[in-house]
Amino acid sequence: MVEAAIAAHELLLVHGTSTMQLLSRLLLIEVGAEIALRRDAETAANDNPDDPDG
Repeated sequence: MVEAAIAAHELLLVHGTSTMQLLSRLLLIEVGAEIALRRDAETAANDNPDDPDG
């Protein structure tokens, strides 16, 4: 979802109207907020699942 939203945003920056660009920015903000909420809900964030020490 994140990659698709970023790709769409990049296209809209070139080809979209100012309203489309605004909506795309808002979508990216919402996606980022959701990612942050999910990370905060985890008891311990492990950025490298191959490393058992963290």
